[in-house]
Amino acid sequence: MSPGAQAGEPLSHPYPTRIHATNPLNKETDWDTIKGFCDQLNNEPDGPQLATRLLAHKIQSPQEWEAMQALTLLETCMKNGGKRFHSEVGKFRFLNELIKVVSPKVMIHVSLLPLR
Repeated sequence: MSPGAQAGEPLSHPYPTRIHATNPLNKETDWDTIKGFCDQLNNEPDGPQLATRLLAHKIQSPQEWEAMQALTLLETCMKNGGKRFHSEVGKFRFLNELIKVVSPKVMIHVSLLPLR
């Protein structure tokens, strides 16, 4: 298992050690860490809540590779997560964060010159 995904380490442990699965320095997808993350979110009482907060943040990363890894992690957790995780993903709070990713950014430019 990769560093940051030691057995028994809680998801509530400081985020940097728990998110090795989405580390932008990873050269390839770390399936062992992803599987460990999914297993832990199922075994901890607040695992689904913490996992969805972390995933929402990582999916919005400006670093494309980090965001893609977070989407892979989300997909794997959806397949292996169970009812509690599915329920958390279906909540407005998480869905609203995903909408931010796919919604076009609206830029309004206000001209200082009067219209003729």
